[in-house]
Amino acid sequence: MRLAGLDMAWRPDCNPSGLAVGTLKAGNVLLTHWSVAQRNVNELVFELANHTLDGIAIDAPLIINNASGQRACEAELNRVFRSAKAGCHPSNLSLYPDAPSVALANLLRGMGFVHLGKARRFMFECYPHPSMVELFGWRERLLYKRGSVQERKEGQVALASALRSLQTAKLGLSIPDDMQNRLEPDYIRSLKGGAVKDNEDALDALMCLYIAALYATGVEGYCFGDIQNGYVWVPKGLA
Repeated sequence: MRLAGLDMAWRPDCNPSGLAVGTLKAGNVLLTHWSVAQRNVNELVFELANHTLDGIAIDAPLIINNASGQRACEAELNRVFRSAKAGCHPSNLSLYPDAPSVALANLLRGMGFVHLGKARRFMFECYPHPSMVELFGWRERLLYKRGSVQERKEGQVALASALRSLQTAKLGLSIPDDMQNRLEPDYIRSLKGGAVKDNEDALDALMCLYIAALYATGVEGYCFGDIQNGYVWVPKGLA
């Protein structure tokens, strides 16, 4: 089964998105493609189609119907994960009247992908922060997106260590030697400028790929909201 995790930029025509693609087989997901690049919605669809995917987990709001405030799924998720500081920001039509992520989801639907589908060609919205809290047994979300550049890099080092630990998990994550550098402490600490954010996007995409694999193998999860008005799927703790 070919799966992908997409850490989609809010403005993909101006900012890069992270993409991780892998093959799920016999209780293991093997990373086969890992990139961070600026791609508009049509370019993203073209690339995803070229990977001949069976399923994809996307870190971005795929359904937005509410005019203001937050989606019901966001309010539900925040009630569960607020204490872990892993809640999500609000999405609405006032803030995002023409959200590229919604356009992407609609195009994927036209290609046969089904929201929260139970067979091949599924797609779903995920959120890495609460997923990490659940999977790694953390009391609070990891701070790798805020603070000084040094603090963000040290956060990435900690996240990379957690991702490497998945190599020996019940659902294994295999990363080829030629792709290991994004997870290496020395490499992360050497990053400068925009490369710091690029590596953050890559790590998030890898987390999304693993979440897609958990969903594909039938792991129990929270499903906040619904496919009519927006939802977020979060795997339940395996730690």
